[in-house]
Amino acid sequence: MTVLFRWLFFSALMRIGAITVAVILIFMIAESISKIGYLGQGLDMQLLLEYLLLKTPLMVPKLMPIVVLVGVSIYVLDLSHAHEMAALRAAGITFMSMLKPLLAAGLMVGFIMFAVGEWVEPLVNKRLNYIDKVHINKKIEVQQGIQWLHEKNTFIRLTPLTPNYFAMLLVERGEHGSWLKRIDANKATYIDGRWHLSQANVMQPHAKQGFSTKTFETLDIPSSLSPQAVETPDPKDMKWLELYHFEQALDDAGLDSKTYLFELHRKLAAPLSCLIMVILAYSLCASMGARMGTKSKGILLAISIGLLFYVTSSSIEVLAMGERLPVGYAVWFPNAFFLGIAGYLLLKKEGY
Repeated sequence: MTVLFRWLFFSALMRIGAITVAVILIFMIAESISKIGYLGQGLDMQLLLEYLLLKTPLMVPKLMPIVVLVGVSIYVLDLSHAHEMAALRAAGITFMSMLKPLLAAGLMVGFIMFAVGEWVEPLVNKRLNYIDKVHINKKIEVQQGIQWLHEKNTFIRLTPLTPNYFAMLLVERGEHGSWLKRIDANKATYIDGRWHLSQANVMQPHAKQGFSTKTFETLDIPSSLSPQAVETPDPKDMKWLELYHFEQALDDAGLDSKTYLFELHRKLAAPLSCLIMVILAYSLCASMGARMGTKSKGILLAISIGLLFYVTSSSIEVLAMGERLPVGYAVWFPNAFFLGIAGYLLLKKEGY
């Protein structure tokens, strides 16, 4: 790592870090104002403080592309204002040599975003939902997750897909513990004392073949084992691989999976947007002059484009959830669109 690389890399990270702290403070002030009315009506000061601290890791990543864009823009404008950018180019430093450390800073921020979404967000979101439902909205907490049901020699495992549909594994055992039947169903619902199964694979022991397998499009099983009240998993409570497998289970059952598919793509698209914002910041601000008015104009332009990116991402999510756009296209469109703009501006600036 060269001296130039370290200087640009850590200086850019410092700008991004400073703006992140400012955004966190503004967010906590705004959120505390919106929740202060619940003090004494389900919230005390300790719970309010816990709520604000837990909410921060969920809200800040949504704004990180804007933070990266503004932070890198401010740093590049500082270099231009102090004539350091011109000195570097006059010394034969190529734009790629200056862009690489800035991209590395964006990559680090993107990795932190992914780590927060993968390991921090699922933990804090569960606690936040509990505070929101039980202490703020006064609702009864409903259990989430897999259910195990047992009656005599029948065991049933239910994975909630929707409030009324489950993925089912049913095992029947004999009196001496040997298994008699196994049923795997992509979709199961319980109505009037019967389990109604779709795409059910039935496996039974066979004297010659070891076991036999049959597949039924639909299958009804009378049973007194009914499911308990349960909520489906919140996509923000799940890691990437959990989201992938759950989305596949919903798709196999023919159920709506767009909410989980959107979150699945978002976990990858959001960190990559930080790299795109770095390229966009450099393309916009590297060629600006050293005058204070030009610097203010560059910062205002960066904030405006960042807000446009945020609005575009939010609007496209609404269209995806409303089934007006394919989910994958909706998630990746803002990245592709702004990458195209950044690439065009960069090539134009460099005279290509």
